[in-house]
Amino acid sequence: MTKKVILMALFVVLAFALVWAGDKKAAPNPQMEQWKAEAMKCAVCKNMVGSMEQLMPVMKMEVVKLDNGMAMTGAITDPKLVATYHGVCDKWSGAFAAATQMADDKAKTDLCQHCQSMRGVVKAGAQASYGKTKNGDLLVFSSNDPAVQAKISDFHGQCVAMMSQMETPKETKSTEKKKY
Repeated sequence: MTKKVILMALFVVLAFALVWAGDKKAAPNPQMEQWKAEAMKCAVCKNMVGSMEQLMPVMKMEVVKLDNGMAMTGAITDPKLVATYHGVCDKWSGAFAAATQMADDKAKTDLCQHCQSMRGVVKAGAQASYGKTKNGDLLVFSSNDPAVQAKISDFHGQCVAMMSQMETPKETKSTEKKKY
């Protein structure tokens, strides 16, 4: 169960990356293509590449700091795609379960930095809890051990930083074209 939970966390964060990368209806996005190429190098992430362009336009994600850990939520705004989202998450579960059993040196070469960090939280002893919701999922990493809480907090910070980079900048007067 812990492995499945960790995998779901990966999905949530990577989904944010895809939301940031662009909309599938738009012209080819170089950032999306770069992300796909990098994801295919990760033993876990490669399992989501085929569905993310379909899911990302209808995905909302959030990472929340808890008093003893963190929670990650994912929601799909198109009810017709919730089953697809859950199915992708199930496929990744097996891949992440295998990743948690990898030797550390193999994990360094076969996993992306994000997956390595998530694996590290679990290996450090974090309790991972996962559940599917009506329109998405919820993943919680927690621990009563202050040392493990610190690792979870570091991972939370990485997730927040990643998501802040993915946010689409809102147009402001300073970004609007000047009319002369």
